[in-house]
This record gives sequence, C-alpha cells and structure tokens, in this order.
Amino acid sequence: MKQECALPPEWRCLEGKVRYVVQHSPREYSCSCVKCGGDVHADGDWPDRCRLFVDAHPTLWCRRCGLVAFPNSFGDDKYAKPTPQELEKWRTERVQAEQDRKRSAERALEGLRSSKVWQHYHDQIGREGRAYWTNRGIPESLQNYWKLGWIDEYILNCHDETYLTQSATIPIFGLGWQPVNVKHRLLQAPDNAGKYRYEIKGQPQPSFICNPDISLDGLVYAIEGEIKGMVVWLTLADRDVHMVGLPGCTPSSEAVSQLQQAERVVLVLDPGAEDAARKLAIAIGVKRCRILIPPMKIDDAILAIKPTKQELGRLLNMAEPIGA
Repeated sequence: MKQECALPPEWRCLEGKVRYVVQHSPREYSCSCVKCGGDVHADGDWPDRCRLFVDAHPTLWCRRCGLVAFPNSFGDDKYAKPTPQELEKWRTERVQAEQDRKRSAERALEGLRSSKVWQHYHDQIGREGRAYWTNRGIPESLQNYWKLGWIDEYILNCHDETYLTQSATIPIFGLGWQPVNVKHRLLQAPDNAGKYRYEIKGQPQPSFICNPDISLDGLVYAIEGEIKGMVVWLTLADRDVHMVGLPGCTPSSEAVSQLQQAERVVLVLDPGAEDAARKLAIAIGVKRCRILIPPMKIDDAILAIKPTKQELGRLLNMAEPIGA
C-alpha cells in the first residue's frame, strides 16, 4: 500500500476535494475523482482511477468516468488550458497508455492460467491450511471444490519494508470456471498494510462466484466478502442458489457489472455499511435491490448460532428495499 503525499502545486486547487494522493512519477499523480469518487480497494490499496498530470498544461483525467479537467475548472487560472491540438495529442497518449496497460494485464492473466498457480497453492495447503479454512467454516470437501490454498511464507512488500506472512489463497473464477485472479488473505500483515493482496495487481476486482457452473440471473445474493459468501452458500445447502462474495462494500465497477443479468439482488453487508449499501444499490439499480445488514457479520453469526438452512433463509428474506 502506497503512502499519501501532498498535492503538487499545480493541483492545490483540489485541496479538500480529493483524497488518497499518490505520486507515481515526477509528472503523474493519482487520487480519488472529484466526480465519481473512489475509496480504498478491498486489498487495502488506494484508488488510482483519477490521474493528475503535471506539465505545461496540467490536466486531470479519470479512467473510470472519463472526466477531463484543468486547474481553471476549479478556480485556478494560473495555468494555461491546452489548445485543441495539444489536448488531442494528450488524449492520444492517454489512449495508447491505457491500451498498453490492458495488454500487460492480458499477458499477466495468460501467465496465471498457464501456470495454474492456484492449484499449486491448493496442493500445499497442508494440515495448518486445512485447519484455518475449517475454522472459518469451510469443510474439506468445499476447500477442494473451490481449490482454496495456503502459503506458509508469503513475501509482502509494504512501505519499503519486507515482511513474511502466511496467506490463505482464494482463486477467483468467472462463469465456466475461467480463472480470473487469486486473492491472498494475509494472516500476519502489519496493520497499515491491509489484509488482502491479489496475484495479478492493479486490475478490477471481480466477485467470487460460489457456483461458476450457473449464470448470475434471477435472484442473486451478493454478500460482502468472499469467505462470507462461501459460508452463507454452504449453509443454504443448495448448489442452485445464485450467490457471489463481493470484494468489499465498495466493489469495483467490474463486480457491479457481473450482476447486470440479475432480476433481483439481495445485498448482505457488514454492520455499519448502511451508506455503502445505499450507494451500491444505486449502482446496481435501486428497484432490483434489497438490503440486509445483520447486527453482526453474517459468517460470525452462522458459526456462533449454527442456524439451519431454513432459519438462514428466513433471515435473508428480511432484506428490505431502500427507504423501507
């Protein structure tokens, strides 16, 4: 996780309007977007959707919502706005950079799929890894089904320091069991490092699909967190239930788009996530969504109370629409 820095002089006009400012090079910074926002990723890293460029014509560009702006858009007239020709050249450079990024991501995904690294992590799960997943409520049969894994010594680089930590690994598969990424749940990471990392870094974070053999249509349950999704799905004891584990309460647009075919979505989020739930329901479609926020995290409640599938089903049916 990178450390926040001050806004460059050219962009001091954004003081109080953006967060999570990070410098990537002498002429490029990232931050949250003044238009579409941005929050800390599920893996603990900061948003980099909005880019601030520092040169003769300082320019702001958001990769997510497409906003292009200049310091004078925020009341600072010290810096000249580029000419149409300069702006077109700048746009061309940005398009090329984005294409290069996508090609790099495609190569990384090809490498992930050819190496089958998730299978290697599953093969080395061992007694300690099995015990960890069992204590989280996942029996061995489903550890094998989802290819959950374990790493005894995961090397974590954070704030110019190197740590060794254990990692519980969660392969993320798309529909049809197409590998998309591997998520690492870090067990001894320092507090300022975040608990999660991805095998392929810097990519949109997809949801964990509990049964990749069935499409996400009809009624879909979207649970905050991959492990919570696993525990709820297995407690319902019905392979035909359409369920995903969201990568946090502020998931990526990629995770939201995975729900576009659903007729109805039941969002189950952690206590205190009321505001995030409303924003997420709006992104998915308010009329399609129902929200359930139990008094304790749902996997903790299941492990403590051990409800039957009928009891858990009745709890999920208590989800309410926005404003209810």
